[in-house]
Amino acid sequence: MNSRLLLACCIFGLSLTGIQNPVPASAANTRSINSVISQDQFVPGFEGSIFTVSLSLSGSDTESGESTKIVVTSYRPVKTRQDVRDAVNDLLPQTIDTVVIDISSLYDPITGRVNLAIPIEINTRTTNALQMSATGLYPITIGLQRGRTVVSQLVTFVERLGAQLTMPNTQDDVRVALIGSLDGDVTRQNDSSTLISNNDRASVAQTIASLEDLPTTPITLAIRPEFIEGLDRSTLEDGDLLVRLQSTQSLNILSNTYVDVNQEITGQSESIFTDQLRLGEDTLRRLLPTYRATRDIWFQQTPLLSGGAQILRNLGFRNIVMLKTASPETNGADGDRPPSGLVDLQLPDGGVIDAAFVDIELSAALTRGSQNPRGGAYLVAQQILAELKMMRSELHADNLSTSDRGVILSTDSGVLPSTAMLTALRATLNANSDITIVSLGDLLSTMTHEVKDGSRLTLDLAQDADIPSNSHQLFTQTQERVDAYISMLAPGDAQVTQWKDLLSVMPARTLSSTQRQSYADAIWLQIFLLGAAISTPTSTTFTLGGRESSLRISLRNDNDYDVRVRVRLTSSKLAFSAEEQIVLLPAGVTTSIEVPVKAKSNGSFPVSLQLFSPSGDVAVGRSITLTARVNALAGLGQLVTGLALLLLIIWWAFHLRRASGRKPNLTRSA
Repeated sequence: MNSRLLLACCIFGLSLTGIQNPVPASAANTRSINSVISQDQFVPGFEGSIFTVSLSLSGSDTESGESTKIVVTSYRPVKTRQDVRDAVNDLLPQTIDTVVIDISSLYDPITGRVNLAIPIEINTRTTNALQMSATGLYPITIGLQRGRTVVSQLVTFVERLGAQLTMPNTQDDVRVALIGSLDGDVTRQNDSSTLISNNDRASVAQTIASLEDLPTTPITLAIRPEFIEGLDRSTLEDGDLLVRLQSTQSLNILSNTYVDVNQEITGQSESIFTDQLRLGEDTLRRLLPTYRATRDIWFQQTPLLSGGAQILRNLGFRNIVMLKTASPETNGADGDRPPSGLVDLQLPDGGVIDAAFVDIELSAALTRGSQNPRGGAYLVAQQILAELKMMRSELHADNLSTSDRGVILSTDSGVLPSTAMLTALRATLNANSDITIVSLGDLLSTMTHEVKDGSRLTLDLAQDADIPSNSHQLFTQTQERVDAYISMLAPGDAQVTQWKDLLSVMPARTLSSTQRQSYADAIWLQIFLLGAAISTPTSTTFTLGGRESSLRISLRNDNDYDVRVRVRLTSSKLAFSAEEQIVLLPAGVTTSIEVPVKAKSNGSFPVSLQLFSPSGDVAVGRSITLTARVNALAGLGQLVTGLALLLLIIWWAFHLRRASGRKPNLTRSA
């Protein structure tokens, strides 16, 4: 036995002779590995099984004429997800075995590919087979050897199954759900034009291409309604993108606000969020009629405050799926392993709402795989598969099952991975019967809650600010003014639609304070011009000819459309039969208004005239002061004086008559 062990060690040592640590290739024509095209994710657990891998190479052999060799090395099996990530970052465990293969006869110069078939040995050790004596998940490095140096090295993984097994055990499979977002900058500009950037156009084109290439893969998408409405308003090219989106299959759409609403605004007014959600759902229903947006799940990609979570719960959302950026302080709440179950988010009213986290580490891998990584998207898919297998092992170690747990996948930013990354991931996961891609709704409906210290894991969110923000104040003031001026116009007026359209994008989180102010300025300017086109009387003095009379006022509407206003007159010396009346002012004409009045006294005194919107009590234009001159009470005073003198004369006549009747008859008495 000792002699056999010594011989094996000698052979192993010879196989490593002349191989140094990998260093970057420097020559421009140096052959290197572009990507892993395909590989086995597992090998059967018996002697002589084969591990196959297909590589894409670039460049050529050096002028020295030395043929390029491929060095394949296996390492001790990983035990945790962290071990997988360490191996990907070249922090590899102890080396087990190495095989060196001359590829001169294997390389296809037309396709640039090399197809390797490496025997696996269990109880023996030879130079042309890779030893995997125990079951487990093995890190494998594949590099090119030039002279005494290994260059262009990649890391992948392969699982060695148990004895005599030819397929992985599928009794406890891992379920995976894919979620992404389709969003972009606000497309409606403050001059009501539509602008879609080239970056946003390229992003939506890639997303649609991914959906088209994966018609049977369940994908959940949070689509920004304002953005796809911009596609509908934009060029024919952008309209074609919308048509392609409408034709995609196997897509689950989530309800979404019209724009990505600023938390500072919605945290202080639930009605703003509700209006945005209703407008967003109506837009999705109109532009994507074959899909039904569900309000069961909310995809949170930006920091979530407690007030925002409360609004979501009040509106009927049952689950919040959160990216890493949604609540940074909660990401480490479950230790080293990201939650594979639900958690409770504490709400201000004392209630809770269910939440699930997108897997943080796998988000980073998907992001890297979408950015043309070294070794290609397929290699990153192998690393993701390795982590999923290790996650299952960790759950089993904690006596937990995967039947009521799962993993949610997305990129760091929440957008869908690239088409190449999604295609490689689907091919990799579908080749493993113990990994299943399911819809997000199906996954969440069966996920259990994380438990910590015997109770369901509950997380607290940051509180909303008590002081109204400038963004909130600007929006509410503009909205009040718009609502008031809308009551001045006929239903369906084009200006009403324009104001509402500009107002609908003002709560967008992506707008700077300067941009948001520019939208408000555009609305207020149009409103000002509407009011400025209504002329009030030029003559400021009028005379009343009697105690009860009528005040005539002329108003002119120089707008190109009819306008309704509320006329208000106030004076301390006049009584109006109706202090206010709503008047229709036809376009381009002068309209006379007759207001019945009753004078209280003589003299000259001020009368205030102000126009208002029919609703909202918002002033239109400036208040003007008229002068009323009242002489109607002069004749009445003379009449009263005459009557008083007449009564005085009658009284004196009566008094004198009575006095003369009481005098004695002196002549008869004598």
